[in-house]
Amino acid sequence: MNKFTFALCLSFILSLPALAAQVIAVKGGKVMVNLEGAEVAPGDEFFLINPANNKKSAIIRVKQTKNGKAVADVITGRATVGSTLQAKAASVGGGGKKTSKSSATSTARQNDTLSRAKTPEEEAAAFDNARDLSFSRTLKNSYGFLGQYSMDSMTPTIKESVAINPAEQPQLKGSGMGAGAFYEWALTRTITVRTTGIFEQFNVSGNTQKNVGCKGSTNCSANINYLSGYALGKYYFTQGRIRSWAGIGGGFLIAVSKSATALDENQIATNQVMILAAGGEYQLNRKTFIPFSVGYTYFPPSSTVTASALVFQVGYGWQ
Repeated sequence: MNKFTFALCLSFILSLPALAAQVIAVKGGKVMVNLEGAEVAPGDEFFLINPANNKKSAIIRVKQTKNGKAVADVITGRATVGSTLQAKAASVGGGGKKTSKSSATSTARQNDTLSRAKTPEEEAAAFDNARDLSFSRTLKNSYGFLGQYSMDSMTPTIKESVAINPAEQPQLKGSGMGAGAFYEWALTRTITVRTTGIFEQFNVSGNTQKNVGCKGSTNCSANINYLSGYALGKYYFTQGRIRSWAGIGGGFLIAVSKSATALDENQIATNQVMILAAGGEYQLNRKTFIPFSVGYTYFPPSSTVTASALVFQVGYGWQ
């Protein structure tokens, strides 16, 4: 009975129709398909069959159809002009829906097999058991651009040159913007190191109650533009279409311009900071993604000032 069931399933899979439709163009992770009368709908997924060896070489998902042609995204694998389409097999042997647990296990196993493939032949062989490979991929080196918004805070110790009023420690608040670029190295399947170069602002202002130690005024401020370099070690918790991570790192800040009444401008030159951050990446396709994060930047305190910043970043990246 088991042999009969196995033979029935095997014959079902082998009998899946290879459509007359074929790929006529490949560009940037997308393919154009001449449907040759085949009926497909957006969201349908197909194997691509390499005509040279009749093996599966990719999986595509139809994005739109018009005038007998279709545009599809390459989910995974290598697409080539001339490849034909074969419908993906539905679940057999049981007739019911797969549970989310078994589906997740199957997908994880398929992705692991694919990630170990080193040649096109090995990758094609991995497709023989594929069902629903999505955006889950091993981490890769990546690069991109970042925009930044920060909520800055500082607590300086303000003293008058002639001690008429006692020293005060006003809470100065403000915000700044920034922009830069990053490059990220994948060290393992879950750990990366991101280096970032960024031009950023640190702006705060506030008032003392009576003390006029801010250059003869109760209005205190510090506006500094930094050219900064950061290194951040990241650990990834998930690696689906949305990847989540947490990280720790540090930075070196060089003041390129400054204007301050709450600080001695002659002492504003460089800073070293520590960073705690968490964030994620939203995978747009196999090549591009949107990184986003929130981080806490800690400035080591001195005898006269403490400072920190809550930093939000979003950008665009390639891998």
